[in-house]
Amino acid sequence: MLKKFTRGLYKIVEALSVLFVFGMVATICYVVFARYVMNSAPRWGEEVALFCMVWFSLLSASMAIWDNRHIRVTVWEMFLSKKTLRILEAIVHFILLGIIVLMFYYGLDLLKVVARGKMSGTGISYLYLYGAVPISALFMLIAAIQRIGEILADKS
Repeated sequence: MLKKFTRGLYKIVEALSVLFVFGMVATICYVVFARYVMNSAPRWGEEVALFCMVWFSLLSASMAIWDNRHIRVTVWEMFLSKKTLRILEAIVHFILLGIIVLMFYYGLDLLKVVARGKMSGTGISYLYLYGAVPISALFMLIAAIQRIGEILADKS
């Protein structure tokens, strides 16, 4: 049941990530064109590109956890038994779970700090930019819980 739910959620996160990458690239291309061809770069360009980059990078981190493609040291696989590797991977994911919980908690604190601020070029509230932190942490939390379940069930 959880796997079916997370598969659909993963597809949504993946589509959003693609949109944010496309938005970032399109914005940067337009800003470069406007600056060097039209001699007038838009004020909002840098902020929109930054917005897309922040959301893409944090959402794609949750995708790496879902797909079990995050960076890790694989040299241990040559020396440790499969059972020991599974235990080590479970420990790493429990630590990751703790980091994600902290990211969510302090991400909410960050939103309180930036709540009244607005980006100067677009006038968009900083809540939308920094909202990526706790929202992505929720996606990472779901992915990490699913991954821990797979490790404990030995479905790696």
